[in-house]
Amino acid sequence: MISNLKIILLSLFFLISCSDQNQSNETLDSDQGLSQEHSYEFRKEVIEVTDDIYVGVGYGLANSIMIETEKNLIIVDTLGSVETATELIKDFRKISEKPIIAIIYTHNHLDHLGGAKVFFDEEYTEIYAQENIINNLDNIATTIRPIIFERSSRQFGIPLPEEEIVHQGIGGFLEINDQSTFGLVRPNILFDDQMTLKIDDLTLMLAHVPGETDDHLYVWIPEKKVVMVGDNFYRSFANLYAIRGTKFRNPMEWVHSLDKIRLLNAEHLVPSHSRPISGEENVSKALTDYRDGIQFVHDQTIRYINKGLTPNEIVQKVKLPNHLAESPYLQPFYGSISSYIRSIFSGYIGWFSGNISDLHPLSATERAQKFVNIARKQTKISDEAESALTNGEYQWALELADILLALDPDSTNAKNIKANAAEKLSQYQLASNDYYFYRTVAGELRNEINVDPSTANSVTPEQLEATPMDAIMNILPVNLNSEKSEEIIKTYQFSFTDSEENYSVYVRRGVAQISKYPEPNAEIKVITDQQTLKEVFGGLKNLSAISLLLANNTINVEGSKLEFLQFLDLFTD
Repeated sequence: MISNLKIILLSLFFLISCSDQNQSNETLDSDQGLSQEHSYEFRKEVIEVTDDIYVGVGYGLANSIMIETEKNLIIVDTLGSVETATELIKDFRKISEKPIIAIIYTHNHLDHLGGAKVFFDEEYTEIYAQENIINNLDNIATTIRPIIFERSSRQFGIPLPEEEIVHQGIGGFLEINDQSTFGLVRPNILFDDQMTLKIDDLTLMLAHVPGETDDHLYVWIPEKKVVMVGDNFYRSFANLYAIRGTKFRNPMEWVHSLDKIRLLNAEHLVPSHSRPISGEENVSKALTDYRDGIQFVHDQTIRYINKGLTPNEIVQKVKLPNHLAESPYLQPFYGSISSYIRSIFSGYIGWFSGNISDLHPLSATERAQKFVNIARKQTKISDEAESALTNGEYQWALELADILLALDPDSTNAKNIKANAAEKLSQYQLASNDYYFYRTVAGELRNEINVDPSTANSVTPEQLEATPMDAIMNILPVNLNSEKSEEIIKTYQFSFTDSEENYSVYVRRGVAQISKYPEPNAEIKVITDQQTLKEVFGGLKNLSAISLLLANNTINVEGSKLEFLQFLDLFTD
């Protein structure tokens, strides 16, 4: 629990985003690899979309848009960090010094929210968003953050040397490092389906259009025929699944949202990643290709599901038709169609492929041993792996290396084979996600880099203060040490001197149930202020500091103080 809270802020960034070697439309010649030309899409500049509307591209992973009215400014999305937002606002201010009266968040990903503090003035700036954003922001610190951090590090190539970062598929770079500062400001004006804003001489129509996230909105300015679509469109095939790990993104919800946008007949399309598109015909073409690409992959995947094919088989069947495969808006720069097929399969009917051999598979070690028994000598597998590597059969070399590693996880030879194969495969990847995952794993196998959630930036008292207590408490169940608690049946109540909130934690033999109600029969009752408990749970207080807090009654325990310390220990490994 404590280590997880330390990565809350870094994990926020990742709630912003496996390829098959023979998958068409994804894998190209090795000399092409990760597209260098695509980097030109993210060259840094402020673009004038049309009169009084400007978009900053290339300052961070996402874009930020400035709308100038008669007397005021409106900002749509705010980049991902205080540092990048500070750089951009200096260039925006060369255009206008008018006050920023409104900020609009297109969705909850932090690459769009992390720079808000720079644009925000608490005296007169309102922040607008679709109402689902609140739950998404509050849930950021829960459940699977450690593994998301680990996999996101690989997806974005965070541990890699800076010179190896070509682009991030939807942006030039992820603005995150040890010096990054996040300035998220929570929205204060929310809507459900639609909202119309009249600001000076402009009308802004906000509408809920779920797609990449369930809190997505568009901003439509009818007077200027401009639509701002957030991440529901960018110059890459729609990211229906991110290999860092995401909830199911319903393709047809996304399609329906794009259809709503198409009906606007916009003359200017301004995404929050990649460059704007102008001209009604060009906008219509881009949006139509985009929705057709998504629906094609969805429909054909379902078609083959109904024929009883497995995900691996469907991946070999579903290929974009030429007119979509050649569309500049559907290139797989930020994800692989094979990944989307697998996500759709899982989203509709779950993990089981339909092949009974997959229902109760052998463990990796058992399967490897059977290979050894067939081959008689383990060295034959090693020789075959080396031969596969030499012959350019890099995927086969990977799989053989996995067999060797299942038998001997410390095998240097097997790790080298896998690392070399992964490095070779990276050269075939157009999708940045796949490219960086291969490269990062190769570095890990060679002990050149280390992907470890514990290396994330430490949480600060200020960050904890801004985190709702609900989010803090919701971390408990998924961090309960089942071995330590398997014989424990106990109830703990937490009350606060600075709030009327109460939480009860029921620990029942390996399960922790959270309730937002007082429990009169709780064996242990803890009374303190919220910030103190946040800092204890967030790992900012060591055992000595906690003991001092107990001694001076900053943390008041009704019952055994030792049992409170034992409670904390239940959530450590």
